Amino acid sequence: MLVKHGMAFIGGAFVRADVRIEDGRIAEVGELAAREGEEVRDAQGLYVLPGFVDIHIHAYGGADCMRGEEDVRRMSDGLLRTGVAAFVPTTMSAWPEETYQALRGIQNVVDRPQPHGAAVLGAHMEAPFLAVQFKGAQLGECLKEPSVPAYEEMVRECTCVRMMTLAPELPGAIELIRYLTAHGVVTCAAHSMAKAEHVHAAADAGLSQITHLFNAQSPLHHREPGVPGAGLADDRILVQVIADGIHLHPDILRLAALCKGSKGMALISDSMEAAGLPDGQYDLGGQAVFVKDGAARLASGVLAGSTLLLHQAVRNMITLAHMPPETVIPMATSTPADSVGAKGYGRIESGAAGVLVLMDREWNFAGVVA
Repeated sequence: MLVKHGMAFIGGAFVRADVRIEDGRIAEVGELAAREGEEVRDAQGLYVLPGFVDIHIHAYGGADCMRGEEDVRRMSDGLLRTGVAAFVPTTMSAWPEETYQALRGIQNVVDRPQPHGAAVLGAHMEAPFLAVQFKGAQLGECLKEPSVPAYEEMVRECTCVRMMTLAPELPGAIELIRYLTAHGVVTCAAHSMAKAEHVHAAADAGLSQITHLFNAQSPLHHREPGVPGAGLADDRILVQVIADGIHLHPDILRLAALCKGSKGMALISDSMEAAGLPDGQYDLGGQAVFVKDGAARLASGVLAGSTLLLHQAVRNMITLAHMPPETVIPMATSTPADSVGAKGYGRIESGAAGVLVLMDREWNFAGVVA
């Protein structure tokens, strides 16, 4: 497949370049002539972006990773069609055996990837080591204090865990962060009452991300910066942001982007099963979720994930937060990929994943090449 006449995002800038894909990988980039019999896609001046990388996503299109392997495979198939090249299925609060079974399903897809689907990079555990006071849509009865034995009870022989979100102020959290970091697991703070000093101390132990900045965490105050203030100020910490215009005001999106830049902020979907589907009633962790005008909420009114797609997040950052495209594109591609060590994703270069996203001049999604 040869993609011609597009404006490709390469090396942090848009350049007129053709891209050749062979055997699922980018083979060549430059001014290229079509080979005899080669399929050619005329991009007609569209923007050509690397495939997106979503490091925090629970569900999509009626499939939820907590339900096991079949649903993870359905997510893989569906997300590729939205421009996602790779993702990290994210678990939520459940009993240890339920969490283990969800991890087994994710592990099976890691071990035997879905043909022609978005790559599964591993699992992101967003529970159970969370503060009940900021549980959000998590099940409070399943939460517990962090410890290595509690973690191992859920994970067992699974090697797919790539990320863990926890509350760093809880007893045992620092010890678990050190353990996870030593075992190559990226640790994130959220669903947390932490003060800024707790977050900085956790970063000393290896914590490197804030999950869904400003949501389900202690607030920013000028005399107590809390989780978001520490995350914005600490250069060691990447912040994850839900740019749907619902979870965060456009001014906050812009503020966070100006603080962190293209390498310090990752766009996430945090989507639940209604993503890609109409408004209506859905499920999240056994709880009824009501989606109206794209906003997903529990009956109590608490936000319950999102229905966001990453190409929408990119457009929102450009059109609502008024950030330059050159700053925004890495936030959905190379920055999240690099944050979890996913080599071969997030860039248009030889050897990288052969998934390209097409967007028009108004930043509307125009298709995917894969």
